Amino acid sequence: MSGLNRRHFLAGAAGIGVTAAALTACTHKENAQNAGTADVIVVGAGLSGLVSARELVKRGKSVLVLEARDRVGGRMVRKSVMEGGWIDLGGQWIGHTHTGVLALTEALGIKHFDFYAKGRATVDYNGVLSTIDGSFPPSNPLPSISVTDIAEANRVWQGLETLAASTNPEMSWSAPDAAALDAQTITSWLATATQSEFARFSVNHRILNDLGGDPTATSLLFALTDMVASPDDDRPEEWLLDGAAGQIPERLAADLGDRIHLGRPVFRIEQSSDKVTVTTSQGDYRGDFVIVATPPYLAGAIDYNPPMPAHRIQFTQRAPMGSLIKFAAIYPTAWWRAKGLSGATVSDRTVLATADSSPPSGTPGILTGFVSGPAAVRLTTQSEEDRKRIVLSDFTAYFGADAANPGQFVEMNWPGEKWTGGAYNAILGPNTLTTFGPGMADPVGRIHWAGSEMATRWTGYFEGAVRAGNAAADAVLKRF
Repeated sequence: MSGLNRRHFLAGAAGIGVTAAALTACTHKENAQNAGTADVIVVGAGLSGLVSARELVKRGKSVLVLEARDRVGGRMVRKSVMEGGWIDLGGQWIGHTHTGVLALTEALGIKHFDFYAKGRATVDYNGVLSTIDGSFPPSNPLPSISVTDIAEANRVWQGLETLAASTNPEMSWSAPDAAALDAQTITSWLATATQSEFARFSVNHRILNDLGGDPTATSLLFALTDMVASPDDDRPEEWLLDGAAGQIPERLAADLGDRIHLGRPVFRIEQSSDKVTVTTSQGDYRGDFVIVATPPYLAGAIDYNPPMPAHRIQFTQRAPMGSLIKFAAIYPTAWWRAKGLSGATVSDRTVLATADSSPPSGTPGILTGFVSGPAAVRLTTQSEEDRKRIVLSDFTAYFGADAANPGQFVEMNWPGEKWTGGAYNAILGPNTLTTFGPGMADPVGRIHWAGSEMATRWTGYFEGAVRAGNAAADAVLKRF
């Protein structure tokens, strides 16, 4: 079983960022009777939509981007914190095989640095605290974990990897055993794969932390497809970005200028044989084509005329977002480094994982924590103050009394975000991929789809969003 790799989906110095005034200037102010016309209308100013728009503009097409929020970025958003630091409240990691994102950051002048992974990781299982070097599960027994359980956990994970090796992420629904794999959840597969509670915990922890999905409702085939599309062996969480990843959409927006219209929720898309009309609260926008770059369930909430085909309607009903809340505790320095700790945690408490998200200097010290799946759903019913108390209690259990009183504490409750509805990405339940997978990314007339969920590689990562955005732009350009 590979190491503490996780999809940590949750975010300066003068001259790094884009000011609020510059972002406000991106809003195109027109009257509702004459909203705008362009070759292509892009719905959604997240990374994928902005990449689509950027590519279309480079290729000489006129573009308008409609965004429901009062900001750009979608699931990418950063925040300035004490000691001149930045945190990402959305996605934050990139890896050396993320060629699309790396090319984009280079073009935008954004630098990256090594993610801090030195020292020992913390394991808190069954109420017993330990530390380990290297991967999880460890090679040696721990006070709460026997060598037999460790061997069984690795055997079960190897079984998953063997199943995944025969999965083609570009058409996983076509494998001979796809129907049987898709009919199972992670939980139902584990029920027959092992009797070890620790082995089940190990697999469930990976699913919760990598996908944000409830293992009892996540298709086994979907999880296997994700393992192949986004392999841990390629070190997807190798680097952090100087000034936080959330500046990527800010800089793209600055380049696109008044092509971006903020505060424009799209209610309706109507298409004919030669044009599309996109309706918002601020009026109608007209173009030759539309790229809808939102999570599938949000795309499904739009009123289409003519209506979407039945398979598209049914797909969007079966693609809910994962449940994940990201927290950040900010301290004057990364004091855990001096204790020989990496800041990484594997736990069966409420906060299932943590990570050191500090800059190389360790000033400020930033610990990010993740609550996922059913635990996140339960936490959303509590007050913000109670959530803070629970999270800091877990941080203190993992790292000691120094963790109890951060200088700042920030949460991003993604399930409570109206125009996202969860994180990290859409989670497909049993029988969804085999039933709807073959057509879920197909254009419908003049409407094309983008967003990380539409990518067949690095789904749920920045790289997937970039690839899907470029693919949608290329598909539209071929139709002019």
